[in-house]
Parts: sequence; structure tokens; C-alpha cells
Amino acid sequence: MNRIDRVVIAGLVLVVAIAAVLIGGPALTPTPAPHASASPSSAPVATYTEGVLGRPTSVNPLAARTQADRDLVALVFEGLVTLDAQGDPRPALARSWSTLPDGTSWVFHLRPDARWHDGETVTADDVVFTIATIQDPAYHGPGAGSWTGISASVVDPLTVRFDLDEPIGGFIDLATQPIAPAHLLADTPVTALPDDPFGSQPVGSGPYALVELDKDHAVLEPAAAVAAPAAGEASAAPASVDPLATPHPTARPGAVEPGIGRLELRFFDDPISLAGAFRDRHLDAVSGLDPAAAAALGEVPGSRLLREPATTLTAVALNLRPSRPQFSDARTRAALLGAIDRSRILTVAYDGLGTRADGLVPPSSWAFDPAASPAIRRDLKAAARALTAAGWTKAKDGWHAGKAAAPQELDLLVPDRAVNPVLFAVGSQVAADWKALGFVVNVEEVDPAVLAADRLRSANYDAAIVSVTIGHDPDLYPLLASTQTRTGGANVFGLQDPTLDDLLEAARRPGAEDARKAAFSAVQKRLTAGSYVLPIAWPDAVVVLGNRVQGTENRAIADGSERFWDVLDWRLADDR
Repeated sequence: MNRIDRVVIAGLVLVVAIAAVLIGGPALTPTPAPHASASPSSAPVATYTEGVLGRPTSVNPLAARTQADRDLVALVFEGLVTLDAQGDPRPALARSWSTLPDGTSWVFHLRPDARWHDGETVTADDVVFTIATIQDPAYHGPGAGSWTGISASVVDPLTVRFDLDEPIGGFIDLATQPIAPAHLLADTPVTALPDDPFGSQPVGSGPYALVELDKDHAVLEPAAAVAAPAAGEASAAPASVDPLATPHPTARPGAVEPGIGRLELRFFDDPISLAGAFRDRHLDAVSGLDPAAAAALGEVPGSRLLREPATTLTAVALNLRPSRPQFSDARTRAALLGAIDRSRILTVAYDGLGTRADGLVPPSSWAFDPAASPAIRRDLKAAARALTAAGWTKAKDGWHAGKAAAPQELDLLVPDRAVNPVLFAVGSQVAADWKALGFVVNVEEVDPAVLAADRLRSANYDAAIVSVTIGHDPDLYPLLASTQTRTGGANVFGLQDPTLDDLLEAARRPGAEDARKAAFSAVQKRLTAGSYVLPIAWPDAVVVLGNRVQGTENRAIADGSERFWDVLDWRLADDR
């Protein structure tokens, strides 16, 4: 998935249930899938085997629902650009690009040798089709609500142009959007994409091609090394053949040869079985475990943890609308933040695998200014003084707003513990800290899907524990701008701050890095003063690796699927 998927899914998406997405949605039908092709060499091919918590439902960049879906999409599909170790854009499907000085227009030139795995040429039509689908009002898949104010047009078969209503300094990051094949999907109604057979027979253009797929496992081989269909052979499986069998991939001219000749992802429904398979040495790696389970597995002899800083923020969302006057004063919001023991949350909920959050810009980002987001230590006495200054009165039964006869109760929504135990643990600690400050706190467990799609969107909440995926270029406008409270925007807080709006617009404008850093610093200072969203932690993305896996590097990632950013450089040590 690209940055816009994670940063502007309905604006900046609020992902309140990573675990729910992992297991949500119908799984692929468990039918054995024959090899779609064979490696040209008869020599044994070393296989990298990873256990993934969750199962695939649709390996389609326009319909991926689970983490397993996104993992496979990351291997099978490509965007116009990719990001390197520093997070800078590098050519992928596009060999070059250019922009007007004011950033209102971008032109991308596709690689002439770019091919889909069925042998068809990747063209500008595919790019325009992908963006047009995401922009369709009837579309509700990955990236829904994104690419607003951007038009894509074909210049020639290998050139595509984007025109922006308003320039965005981080637009190049949006070009990591995985491109889908128009020649296979253009006739599929937008509403039918989630259940289209393409999701179990994906044809991508990425470094690996899917050669086996069922609900229990997926096998991928280098696209450049997989045989093309024989003359006259159908490019898709006939009706009498297993519907999960994938078409024959086609070699990509000039493609980089991956260091690992075969990847297998095995899918698990429960973490205990997944961890057991790793301990029994059936797996080279494990992804999707909660931090404590991953840390424990990392202690197994011959294993290690790959910790990559994530750009996903765990935070407390506050309903800032006039209907919730208890949060109207910045001093109240600052007091609620100052009462939270974020260091304990990092230990209890994340087993130390993360970074304390003091703002809404990731510390790994080029835009982060530590001076503008100073650390705020837990101090219940200072929090109580701030509440008193804001007009609150402390009594034996709790805090009273002004001269109100009844104490103020705070209703805190937390994801269901059975679905997302990590965020539930975060919410439990926040509730305990607010009670220690003297508030009456009511904790309500909610199904994560209901929390995100219903309660937050309809503004039916006081406070809620959420995960907000910021992305690599931290454009906070879709998340916080006053205009984004309307349907489709991500400002579910109801925040209305004209001064902040101006700062957000200035920060997203194209310009020299120094100028943009200064603009982002001003945004961070305003957010620190306003305490509109209460930041808790930046959890690491953690994968458990066996020592046989070599060549992996760390990089800030916005989704677990981005762990494959350097997969072409991975190697397997045969002697381990």
C-alpha cells in the first residue's frame, strides 16, 4: 500500500483494529492449488518460509482487506516509485518523473520493459484506471476517499500526467500506490472488486509472481525466472481447474534477480500455533504477533527481532465538538495528557518495542522537530492544577465542571480485548491514570470495525483509543484541517482551528526542505499548545527472524507489508 492509502484513506485513516483487519473478511476457499509454473532449473531452490497471523481474502491492490492481503500485494504489485532505506523515492514502474515548479502538475514516464505477469505491457492506461477506481464514489476499498483533487490523464502509452487542484509537497510519496491491470479489471464493477476472481488469481508486475495460493499458504517465485505460457496456452485457469490457481507469470526483461528464489507465506489463525511452528523450526520468520509474544519468540536460540520504526501513532482521540464542552479548554486536554503514564504503557502494552510519543509527527521523519514537541512527563499534581485553572472543581466524588452538581464522567471507547488486546491494554492504563487524577471513567469495549466506521464517524463518543497511520511524509492536513470534518474527511475529532488550518496548508506546500521543516515545526508547536489529540506511543513494526535470513535492513514503515521493501537483497544462509 502507498502513503496515500495510509495517510489519506478517508483522509488520514484511523486504524483502530490491526488485529481485526488481520482476521476480518471471508477467507479464500481452501482448495489445493497446483504450481502455475516451474523454475527453469531442476536444482533445488532454497525457500524462505514466513508464518503470518491471519489469512488472505483478496490479493488485489484495490480490494485488499487483511494484513496477509497487503503482504502479498507488496510482493506481487508495484507502484510508479518505491522508497529506499532513507525513505526517498526510487524508480519502480516509472523510470523517471518531473514536476512544474509550483507542484501543480507531475509527469511520470513508465519503463518500456515493464510487463504484467501475463506478458501484457504496463501502460499509462493502467495507472489512470487505478486512480480513477480509487476516486469512484462507489469505491470503498483501500485508499477510499483518497486522491481527492487530483486528476490523472494519459499523455501517451508510456506517459501519465497528474494535475493537482492544490500542490502537495509530499506528492511523490503517493506514487507508491500499487498499480492494477486495466486489461483484467476495467470491466469489473467497482462494487464487485472485493469478490472478483482476480483476488485469488492476481496478475501483478512486481518482483515476485504468485504461483500457488489457498487459504493456508501462498508460494511466490521471482517473476524474471518464471516461465511464460507456452504458445497457444490460455493465460488464465480454465473453469474446470482449481479457481485458486494463478495464471502463468511472465519474465520481466532487465528485472533484478532476487536473492531468494522462492517465498512461502503460511497463514495461521492463532498466535500460539504460529509461535509453535517457529519454535519447531518450520518457519524462517513470523509476523503479526503482539509485541510481548514477538519479544518472547525473539529469545529463542537462533532467532532475532527485526524492529522497524513505524509511522503509526497510538493516541487518545477526543471529541472536540461543542456537544462535548468538557474538552473545550486546552488546559483540560493538557491535564488529561499529563496524567497518562506513557512510559508504563510502552512497557505493559508494547513490551518496550516502541517509542514514547510527544507529538503527531513520527520521530523518524525528516519533519520532526523535538524542540516543537517537548516531552511532557507524568505529573498528577500539575494536571490537577491545570484543571483548577480551567475552571474545574475537585470534590470527593470527582471533578465537577464549574458549579455542576454532578461529577463529570468520561466515557472511553477501547477496542474489544479479544480482537485487539494491545490497544485494549493501552485503554485500560489510560482509564486507570484518569481515575488516579480523580475522574469518573467509564470504559466501553467496542468491536473495532464499529468503533472506526460508526462511533468515530458519527461523533458518538467522548474519547477513544485509536491508531493513526501518519505515513512517511507527514501531511496532517487531511487529519486535522477544519474542512475535513465533512463526510469522507478524517477529522473525526471535530477540530476547528483556523490558525492551525493556515499552518497545515503551509506545511503541505512544495518547497525547499528547510522551508518545509520550518513550516512543520510551526504545526508541531501549535499542536503541542492545543493538545487536540493525545499522543501515546509509536509502536515498532516487529518481525521475528531466524538467523538463516540475511540481508534485511531497518527503515521506517507505514504498514507491516512494507517490511518487504528490501526483499530483493535478502539471502538465506544454507549453513544455519
